[in-house]
Amino acid sequence: MLRRARVAACVLVLLLLQVGVMHRFSHGWLRLDLLMLLAAYLALEGPPKGALVSALVLGLLRDFASAGRPGASAVVMVLGVLGVLLLRDKVYRHHALMQALYAFGFILFCGLLQALGTFALVRGAALRVLLPGALGQALLTSALSPLMFLVFEHLGLVEKVE
Repeated sequence: MLRRARVAACVLVLLLLQVGVMHRFSHGWLRLDLLMLLAAYLALEGPPKGALVSALVLGLLRDFASAGRPGASAVVMVLGVLGVLLLRDKVYRHHALMQALYAFGFILFCGLLQALGTFALVRGAALRVLLPGALGQALLTSALSPLMFLVFEHLGLVEKVE
């Protein structure tokens, strides 16, 4: 129960930072996404069921905070977590560089799916604008991942899965 309370508090803090502060650290197509970073960490280190449920909740919160289509980010994040869950036991993941690569892949995959969904559903959306945004988000957010993963680990958000 205490672990769930810590995760909920962390989600609340990250959501407030995402909505209130992170736009100041964005420039052009470079953007930070703290909620996606938490989902990547939970997918790498947490139990599968908890990671999937967390991705669903984080995606819904992300949609509501950004006034996006409800459920769009949730579906994308759940698919990304499924991908990480399939890969995480096949490749060494306990080094900061590997974790950053996993985070990069997760965030890029989710960003590409969102870009393709936006291109398909929004008239006038251009892939030449959407794709660099997905890449920029993955680059900047994954660069922050080693530090944030240390914070998440220090907070004890998950019981490590080996």
